[in-house]
Amino acid sequence: MDKKFVFFGITASILLSGSFGIVSLEESFAQTTSDKDDSERFEKQIEKIEEKKQRAEEKLKKLEQKKEKLEYDRKRLEEKLMEKSNDYKEKLKEIKEKYQNKIELNRANDVEKFLALSEKLDTRTQKILEKISNGDYLGKKMVKITTDETFELVFDSVDAISIGNNSEISLLTGFMTFKTFDKSKLNLKLELQECDILVDDVPYNCGFGKARAISSDNAGNKDSLVIIAFLEDNVIEEVHSTLKIYLNSDSPINEIDGLTQVSILGPQSKISNLWFLEGDATLTKIISSPNEITNNATGENSGADISVDLNEDVSLSGN
Repeated sequence: MDKKFVFFGITASILLSGSFGIVSLEESFAQTTSDKDDSERFEKQIEKIEEKKQRAEEKLKKLEQKKEKLEYDRKRLEEKLMEKSNDYKEKLKEIKEKYQNKIELNRANDVEKFLALSEKLDTRTQKILEKISNGDYLGKKMVKITTDETFELVFDSVDAISIGNNSEISLLTGFMTFKTFDKSKLNLKLELQECDILVDDVPYNCGFGKARAISSDNAGNKDSLVIIAFLEDNVIEEVHSTLKIYLNSDSPINEIDGLTQVSILGPQSKISNLWFLEGDATLTKIISSPNEITNNATGENSGADISVDLNEDVSLSGN
């Protein structure tokens, strides 16, 4: 074999081996560099994960702290509310006790006042009964009346307003019947015959009473009627009240022919200690006989000798 060919083959083989070695080294270096980059990226990812985990733990810790604070605040609020509730209960208890004591005291005072006034009322009523028994209650009769003359008062629309509470309003219904006791051209005096009155679902009967015509102004026309009557409560029969009515007509009472509308004036009209009265009523005069005999020449009388005491205001409260 030719020596040159052999040498060439050996040289080529060495060169090829070196070339492959260089390639292998480059590949090995590149692989090492890639592994290093991957390791760095992995480490960064680990660091990020750790950071996220740490932040999550911090957030969780803060949430736990907030939860603890909220729980603490809730307990404090419950304690404060409980304290306030107990304070309110104590104050409410004190108010109730004071109110109850006041009610009991007022009740005791009212009972004492009622008993005292009832005793006074009974004394006054007894004196009036003595006047009736002696024939002095209506005074002297100046005219002999032969005419059967009757006046009937019907309560059409009369409000009863509570004396102690103006917002409490009831309706007064019923009637009153009077008989002429004494009259002249200028004067008229009536005697109560019967009455049936209902106020706030409480029925009343009249024990006795009277009325007199008066003038509402300086003109002298007797266009008003003052009525006073003693009422007995049908529910509590021993309790009496005084009924006072001031009514006004468009014409003189003595000249009423048939029926006429009249006004019940308040607050003068009232049931003592109970109600103020005001509203409208109908007054009717009924004559059975036209004959009337007088015992004076003119038929007139100044009224100076007529004894009519209308100041008998028997009241449980002075109203």
